[in-house]
Amino acid sequence: MVSPVFRSSLRSLVRRGSVVACLAAAFASPAWAQPAGRGPASSINLTFSHSAESDADLPGRPAAGKLSVDAWSVSGKTTRMLRPGVFVSAGGTWERFEVDATSALPVPKKLQSAALNLSGAMALDGDWMVSLTVSPGFYAAGSSPGMDGFNAPGLLLGTRKISPTFSVAVGLRFDAFSDNSILPIAGFRWQPAPEWTVSLGAPRTEVVYKIREGVELFGGGSMEGGGFAIDDPQLRSSGTISLRDTYVDYREIRAGGGVRWALAETVSLEIEGGWVVDRRFDYYERSLEVKTDGASFWHVGLSTRF
Repeated sequence: MVSPVFRSSLRSLVRRGSVVACLAAAFASPAWAQPAGRGPASSINLTFSHSAESDADLPGRPAAGKLSVDAWSVSGKTTRMLRPGVFVSAGGTWERFEVDATSALPVPKKLQSAALNLSGAMALDGDWMVSLTVSPGFYAAGSSPGMDGFNAPGLLLGTRKISPTFSVAVGLRFDAFSDNSILPIAGFRWQPAPEWTVSLGAPRTEVVYKIREGVELFGGGSMEGGGFAIDDPQLRSSGTISLRDTYVDYREIRAGGGVRWALAETVSLEIEGGWVVDRRFDYYERSLEVKTDGASFWHVGLSTRF
């Protein structure tokens, strides 16, 4: 019997094999951004965001209900240099989306994940670095993640430093719970002037301007969400479509801007606001999507490094 993961991967490659997603891959890689010495470099990040209420559409039923989303995340990691050019990092992430929706909408009340973040990177020469990141854990749409929610999404990346101010990256993203189970990726990072940085990709595409040391303004787009296994006893069907034993691919694409401010040498604050241009719950195995109109959002994040 062919496994569901293989069928999902094959389907995605056939349907979307020609798609090349532009991701901020250079940021996902530890390349050229590691601390000197062999001691640990650690970080903790806390975030909260609110996406305002808007009308939601079902196939053939516009404005079938309303929904809004609150999101929390806590993550941390520590990084070590094993030897010159070889880095490893380990950490974890807890993330939760709470969906406030009218009863007519077949959407989970909660999307949550708890995962380890494991990565390694190796410099092949002065210009190339290869990295692999894997996040094994539980990703479930429901009140308590079960074994059906186990997944190990990840990213395999090759990054090339073209010049001191420009780098590009190519690779593969894999996620068995997503409609795009295997996806080719490419991205770049460019610093045309000391105070300007331009990056193209996802989860964030942005232009950053440094006002002064410790204060930056930024604007661009970002993406939230992921793939989750259905584990919600109250989410059973939408009309004649069964939602048992399937997956939901949640996506929220935002456009906005904000400020990053270093409150102290090791503590920084990020505040952002803007507009949600696309928000949907895609039950791709059931050919069912719940889409919403645009809505405002705001986001705040606090990070510390030590």
